[in-house]
Amino acid sequence: MAVVLLAAGARMQAATSDENAVRAVVTQEVEAWKKHDAKGVSSLYTVDAVWQNPFGVRLKSSAALEKFLVRLFQRPGYLAAKETSEPAITDLHFAAPTVAVVWSEESSKGQIDDATGKPMQPRHSYYLEVLVKQAGGWKISECMIMDEIPR
Repeated sequence: MAVVLLAAGARMQAATSDENAVRAVVTQEVEAWKKHDAKGVSSLYTVDAVWQNPFGVRLKSSAALEKFLVRLFQRPGYLAAKETSEPAITDLHFAAPTVAVVWSEESSKGQIDDATGKPMQPRHSYYLEVLVKQAGGWKISECMIMDEIPR
């Protein structure tokens, strides 16, 4: 009985450690976005990651993501946006011992469409990220960003 309890305790401790590690990766990602640090963001993704934003941009590698973010972080229209709610994790669960699924959301306003020069509607964005545990720790392998359409 004691062996079973010790094993269960070890699994719970490992799960807590993994959850903390996953939350730390998401926090690092948020901080890198706030600093407009393309390399900092992309370094948290697997080499073969898939990333898609609500505007239909779909990228298939951390290198492609970094290249995209370097350009994005130079756009005045994007930089005009201000957060109206901090990014927050709304759900985190483990699909397998080495796979975590994280839902989060945030809001912003003030972004300008660089193509037209016109203000965009305030945005409420939802993020679905899948993280995988690799030899070097947890990395984001999939990210889909979705925006709520204002009514």
